[in-house]
Amino acid sequence: MASSTQDSDEVKEMYCEECEKHGDGYTPAVAFCVDCVEYKCVTCQKYHKRQSKTHKILDSDSMPQDFYFEKCSTHPQMLIKFYCSECCIEACQECKDNGHVKCCDVNHLPTIVSGIQQSDHFKEFQQNLNNLSADIKDAEKLLNAKSKEVDKQEEKANKACKEHADQLIAAYIQQHQDVIDDFDKTVEETIARLKKERLELDEELSEKESNFKNKITKAEIDMKEEVVSTNTNFKLLKSKHFNLVENLKALTADLEQAQKLGQNCKLFIKLKFTKQLCENIRENNEQIQQAYIDRFKCKTYNIQPTELSLESDTRFFTLERLSTVERRVVFNFDINCNIDIISSLLALSETTLLILDYRKCRQVIYKLGTSQAICIDYITFETNPFDITKVSDYKVAVTFPNERMIRLITFSKDIKVLNFTDIQGNDIYTGIAYTNNCFIVSCLGPASVKILSMLGEIVKTFDKSDNGQNLFIEPWYLTVSPDNTMIYISDWDKHYVTCLTFDGKVKAIYKDDQLKTPQQIVVDEYGSVYVCGFNSYNIHQLTSGLTKVKILVDQNDRLHQPRSVAYCPNIMRLFVGMPNNIKIFNVSIE
Repeated sequence: MASSTQDSDEVKEMYCEECEKHGDGYTPAVAFCVDCVEYKCVTCQKYHKRQSKTHKILDSDSMPQDFYFEKCSTHPQMLIKFYCSECCIEACQECKDNGHVKCCDVNHLPTIVSGIQQSDHFKEFQQNLNNLSADIKDAEKLLNAKSKEVDKQEEKANKACKEHADQLIAAYIQQHQDVIDDFDKTVEETIARLKKERLELDEELSEKESNFKNKITKAEIDMKEEVVSTNTNFKLLKSKHFNLVENLKALTADLEQAQKLGQNCKLFIKLKFTKQLCENIRENNEQIQQAYIDRFKCKTYNIQPTELSLESDTRFFTLERLSTVERRVVFNFDINCNIDIISSLLALSETTLLILDYRKCRQVIYKLGTSQAICIDYITFETNPFDITKVSDYKVAVTFPNERMIRLITFSKDIKVLNFTDIQGNDIYTGIAYTNNCFIVSCLGPASVKILSMLGEIVKTFDKSDNGQNLFIEPWYLTVSPDNTMIYISDWDKHYVTCLTFDGKVKAIYKDDQLKTPQQIVVDEYGSVYVCGFNSYNIHQLTSGLTKVKILVDQNDRLHQPRSVAYCPNIMRLFVGMPNNIKIFNVSIE
């Protein structure tokens, strides 16, 4: 085989090239065709003689025996059998036939190497190798001699270096000792002086410490007074509420006494002249309910604790106003309500949740417990309800886009419908909020936000920016800030939330890759904004200025296409409406 022939110096056997080309394995060669320049086995030789009768065939004794088994790099299946003296390059049969057609001196490699070992060229080459070997040995002797000289030179240099280093170290150590001796002499003289200076310094620092404590105490007192002043207006609400209660008691007592004594004239006069008083009591009570708490914290200044900074600084505390409070939610329980499209939620009170069933044209009323909810009633409508807002403790307003109408519904204390009033308009009302005896509504076709009186009269319309661009495309929901200064609108088509002032100025826009098709939007008592991401499956918490606080709830909380959201500040619960399910979360401050 070829491999054994290549890797061994003892086995010299050529194989049939014809068999190798046709994939018949490796067969020993017994003849050589001079004309084809190919080795052949017994079988191939027999057929070759029939086909090429004029070709000269050499038998195994006379065929070239100096075999060269290297394969061609260009044609890996071909043996290198030729050498071109003109190109000075070896070649296989393919290379010879294709690349050396015009070359006149291309010879069979085993043929031209015959007798090479007896040639002058080979003898000259051997002589050169012998001369080179002798030169290398002479160089080795010379290198060894020079190495000994180098070793002696290194030893002498190292010795001189060590001696000089020892001298330098000794001198350096002595210098240190001299420094220590001089210092010891100075210590005794210094100690007495330092003791005296320490006593003087202690007296000076004690006086500064007393002054600094007084300054800090004053700053602390000022800070406490500012805290009290900040909450004064809110605390006054308690006395205002007490006065409302007393006024209502006095009015009720007068009416009951006149009725009991049959003093109809007095009763008539009271009824006529106390109508405005009742209205004032109602408005003041609503203001108390909607009172906004200023959120703040005591911020301390980062002062470097140096004597100079502590003495020179005059401000150590300040009140930092908080635009929002970061929330944390914990899942409480589910309501499996079998409502396909929950278009709006409203926590009327801590025990009552109102749900708008858009597809079945009804309002569903649930009674809330600590860990469960019970459906207690339905209110059926003639058309599809869209959004709901609280007007007072027992009154709500519902929008009906298909009828271009707002319906005011008044309940009894046990949440039974007492009466309702329809406000007809010319716009397709979707979102709605109530504040300051007005309705804020979002409208479609054309898209806008409008402020309406309680009779449905248009007070203001917001639809264009200062540069004349449309503010909205599909403003489905909106809400109002606790201090009644901002309107927040979610735009389904634009995928963002817009903050408007009550004169229509754009204060901020919130747009985030993680908020898709925003739906119902609410605010809490601290001004934080919560918006449903219908197609992003999450609830975003934003500051009052519409900067992102966090994603409060998402798919990890099993949210799926949340459309509606409500918040109850009295029990700090967040309600999220999804297809056929409402999830209720307990909310806390981080």
